[in-house]
Amino acid sequence: TAIVDVDDPQQEEITFADAEYCTTVLANSLLDRGAQPGTTVGLLGRNSRAYAETIVAVSRTGADLVYLNTGSSAEQVAAVCAAHDITMLIRDREFADLCPDTVLTLGLDDPAGIPLLDCMPWSGDVSAPRQASKHVILTSGTTGGPLRGAARTTAPLDSVAALLNTFPTKVGGVTLLAAPMFHAWGWMHHRLASVLDSTQVLLRHPDPERILALAQAYEVDTIITVPVTLKRLVDLPEETKQRYDFSSVRCVAVSGSAIPGDLATQFMNDFGDVLYNLYGTTEAAYATIATPEDLREDPHTAGRPMPGVRIEVLDRKGRTVPKGKDGRVYVRSRTSISEYMADGTRGSIKGMVPTGDIGCIDEAGRLTIKGRADDVVVTGGENVHPTEVEEVLRLHPGIADVAVTGRPDPVYGSVLVAHVVPADDQLTDDELLDWARHNLGPHHRPREVRRIAELPRNATGKVLRRVLAGEVTIDELDEEDLL
Repeated sequence: TAIVDVDDPQQEEITFADAEYCTTVLANSLLDRGAQPGTTVGLLGRNSRAYAETIVAVSRTGADLVYLNTGSSAEQVAAVCAAHDITMLIRDREFADLCPDTVLTLGLDDPAGIPLLDCMPWSGDVSAPRQASKHVILTSGTTGGPLRGAARTTAPLDSVAALLNTFPTKVGGVTLLAAPMFHAWGWMHHRLASVLDSTQVLLRHPDPERILALAQAYEVDTIITVPVTLKRLVDLPEETKQRYDFSSVRCVAVSGSAIPGDLATQFMNDFGDVLYNLYGTTEAAYATIATPEDLREDPHTAGRPMPGVRIEVLDRKGRTVPKGKDGRVYVRSRTSISEYMADGTRGSIKGMVPTGDIGCIDEAGRLTIKGRADDVVVTGGENVHPTEVEEVLRLHPGIADVAVTGRPDPVYGSVLVAHVVPADDQLTDDELLDWARHNLGPHHRPREVRRIAELPRNATGKVLRRVLAGEVTIDELDEEDLL
């Protein structure tokens, strides 16, 4: 079995032969509609059999493919289409109202769009395109910026080979893909599973109990997801966790945002030492990996560099900082992207790409990410990383979730604001501020508490701090902000 589309009511399991037939037919259909080298196709949809087949089919036409975010507004979709000269947009039915009139729109899953299955006539094999298709993945980040996207001609096979040395996935295994395929993290593991001839169990929405049920039903050995899903799995009632057999799972891999608090320890205590934390960028693919052993020693670590990857933590002048000191994280990898699609420069140093993150390297050579460089709040002349404050605030039993931002202040320049999801109705603002005074240094203490039902997050679980701070609304965010 090549694909298990658990949300497709008509045909769940797709063989490799079925997938080959359908992608060939779809490629011919796209060629007839103008997809060819020199043109650009957009793809807007959730994880599905049709989505996976479209990726292969567009590649066979030689057209470039841009992956759009499912959290986009109509204005954001139109902006991406214009920025990347998209002439054909293939989308799920639920996103029909988001598509601009300026492009040819074709449907993944409705009769008005491309008929993906047996209603299309066979029109022969597709010849290899004159030039390789570029896959354009919009870069990760929650602060916005000049970079539009990063283009890959192929999956970085060097990175795949390096990963297999430390990652317990296997040829012909079963991978549950519970991370969005429009993001580099989900896309890379879709490609990895394809290279390994693994069965891909595709999930549109990562419901925690459903993940456990699918792991048992299909004897899944690898689960690809994001840290916020780990929290939802840990928070399931104990009787729910015990209801399912998780023994086939050898690896639960997460990326996309830092693992908060002692979540890694909690998860491994509940589900076994199968957790792997990977840190990477759209530009450089996989950069570091933390094994279960690493996470037992340091639950926050992003791990050690992958083979062929160089990681440095530099100060503002480009100098390497001492071990244990914070600085800006730079990466150089053999698997870097083929090109940037940018409005500006990336500020590379010594041939290394800036990730936009603040971090440090410990004496064991492990990287820890402290937060985004743009998230740093300067209060009273001191630089404060919000994640450091959040880690302490999460220790309070009355807090279910929290994020910290800055707001302007006439005395200190900026002060910290704690956006709190309360665990119950008992916690008062005064109690929390008093608790913070006893547990945080002067510059790390929030001066204001704002209660919120749920933190706004992007597709990989990163908190949208600009939305929390009131700088923008979700509809005003750039497409890159949603990644």
